[in-house]
Amino acid sequence: MSDFDTERAREAAEDLADLLSAYELELSALEQDAPGVAPLREAIGVALARVTFWISDRDAELGPVSRTRH
Repeated sequence: MSDFDTERAREAAEDLADLLSAYELELSALEQDAPGVAPLREAIGVALARVTFWISDRDAELGPVSRTRH
């Protein structure tokens, strides 16, 4: 994978982590009144964990990279 492709994949993963975090927080609040959403919240949590692991794994492989987020 080229550096450009790697950076695009990382940015997409960061965007996905942001999106999943928001959903997980919302589902956590909903779970208080609707315990039936717990499996969905757990699934979102697993997906979030996998995305953040992938990001940290790539950082470990590539070393520190200077980047600016917009």
